[in-house]
Amino acid sequence: MTGRRRFHSSVAGAPIEHSLTPILSRLVDAHLRQATGLSFISRTSRFETTLIHDLLGRVLLDRLDNQSEVCSSEVIALIDEVTTDIEDGLDFPGLDEVQPNWPEPAESCFGDEEVLWVSITSPLKHGLTSRSGVIPVDASLDIASTNQLRWDGHQLVTGSTDGAGVVLVARAWGIFRRSKSPIMILHGGGAAARSTAAAWAENGGRILSSTGDGRRPLDPRGPWGDALIDGVPDASLESIFQVDFDSSKGSSISPNLPDSNVRLVASYGIDGSVEPTQSTSGALILDGRWMLAAQHLIAWAQFIAPEHRDLLPSLSLLLNRLSEVEARAE
Repeated sequence: MTGRRRFHSSVAGAPIEHSLTPILSRLVDAHLRQATGLSFISRTSRFETTLIHDLLGRVLLDRLDNQSEVCSSEVIALIDEVTTDIEDGLDFPGLDEVQPNWPEPAESCFGDEEVLWVSITSPLKHGLTSRSGVIPVDASLDIASTNQLRWDGHQLVTGSTDGAGVVLVARAWGIFRRSKSPIMILHGGGAAARSTAAAWAENGGRILSSTGDGRRPLDPRGPWGDALIDGVPDASLESIFQVDFDSSKGSSISPNLPDSNVRLVASYGIDGSVEPTQSTSGALILDGRWMLAAQHLIAWAQFIAPEHRDLLPSLSLLLNRLSEVEARAE
């Protein structure tokens, strides 16, 4: 796959009006254009649907072509300006610049036409199965969690980057540096939670699944089964990373659970920020922008520009630029 191959970057699900995926696509593209002189993203769009077969039908019939460009010329110019202006990543105590553990690249695209790349979000992530005619690059179909789809006119290649993104966030905050087998307290059992559990277990971590407060429990049957634990050892000095797929940033966590070092809330909104906040117990609370940006970088490294993966922006740099675009666009 060469740099001349262009990608139509779309995001599908419902609701997605607030999605920052188009801006992230343009930000990474602008960064690589500076580094290589090559541009990958031809346009961005959103497709709102609650039906996976609706998405697949439109993809195969090239019906996403009529989706309007999300980023205006003013926003694209702002993204280019911010990419030039900001060369340093976020600077917070405890935040490290880490080299991601990139997954194996997906198979190269066929043909030479524009490629469609779709970031799949709720409620579509669990909809693809082995009967969907897709080619998975990982175990995403087995765990019913797919958030990436690439169509080159010949093959539908899919996979899940949510879990690898969460692990990247945890590594950036030193969770794996401080503990060989860090504990993740996982709230929720949906598609993104399953992807996260699988990636956490694959990286040697342990998982405490929270089943209280009406949350969907994590199915114990899965590649994360051996990593599940019943509780945090008393007086444990292990690193604890909390991931919440069922709560908003301001909601409370069960008082019966131990304190964490860092808490990642997967949701994000227009009033959110990349700036960490602090809970009353002292834990850092991260907005869902951290997970979104991290899994987006994984997708670039795996599906879009694997030959340039070492030139991708760091997570902290991408988030710093995203924050600046959001601030200047207000």
